[in-house]
Amino acid sequence: MSEQVAIDSLEFARNAATLHGKIAVADLARLQDALHSSEGVLEYVLAGGVNGHGRPVLHCEVKGELQLTCQRCLGGYKYPLVVRTDLVLVKDEAALAESDNEADTDAILADPRMDVLALVEDEVLLALPISPMHPSADCDDQTVKGSSLRTGNAFAALVALKPRDQSGK
Repeated sequence: MSEQVAIDSLEFARNAATLHGKIAVADLARLQDALHSSEGVLEYVLAGGVNGHGRPVLHCEVKGELQLTCQRCLGGYKYPLVVRTDLVLVKDEAALAESDNEADTDAILADPRMDVLALVEDEVLLALPISPMHPSADCDDQTVKGSSLRTGNAFAALVALKPRDQSGK
């Protein structure tokens, strides 16, 4: 289990601090339902700064490889994860709502005890594809390749189950 890392987000940004580390995929509890396997390690870098408008910002980068479940064949596949996000820190809910109206701005509430690993997990979850799939040529499952869905008649197998009438038809 990874140890909890907390920062004062505003001070971190104002001081242009940098934090980097590794986290086991197995330690990201909210991510587990999206995975085929919890193997692997993710590397993260969190850097503070000020954007061009003078607002405090956290730059978050996460890299690694996840084992996702293909929604076509239900097999596992390696998904290269690269996340790069700039998060503007705001002091209250009103400023957060106002930033929602700004294009290309991701904002979060500043927190004097921000959980860095929870922030990293949030960014990983937001970066996942909605319906992860191999390219169709890479799916190995024979039930997918030979299914009646591919041939155009999804109910062809049901004809054999249909009861015949008295005359044998």
